[in-house]
Amino acid sequence: MTAAQLTVAGAAGYFLVFGTGFVFRPAFVERFGLAWTNAAGRTEVRCYYGAVSWALGGFLIYLLARGRAVDALTGVLFLATGVFTTRVIGTFVDGGRAEEYTRLAIPVEACFVVVVGLVRLFA
Repeated sequence: MTAAQLTVAGAAGYFLVFGTGFVFRPAFVERFGLAWTNAAGRTEVRCYYGAVSWALGGFLIYLLARGRAVDALTGVLFLATGVFTTRVIGTFVDGGRAEEYTRLAIPVEACFVVVVGLVRLFA
């Protein structure tokens, strides 16, 4: 298995596990400092944190199974960079630098972008 294939498989696994957590236990969102107040909010968490993550994981597996690991890796890099950039900007705009989750998410996401970027560069 190449580094690109391994990275894509890892990203797909992440999205599938992440999605499962939010579909079956939407209260998990509270660990991210988020909250909801009604049934529609819980369904929204299931849909956008859960089902979208499943869809991304499934699509990565689809591309991987068709020998398109580099394309899948490029998609993961776009996604990860977009999330990381938005989190950094949002942290400053929203004033969330002191939040525990933010202090964990920013360095983890930065490392993820760097690793995926390096693997993509050498793929």
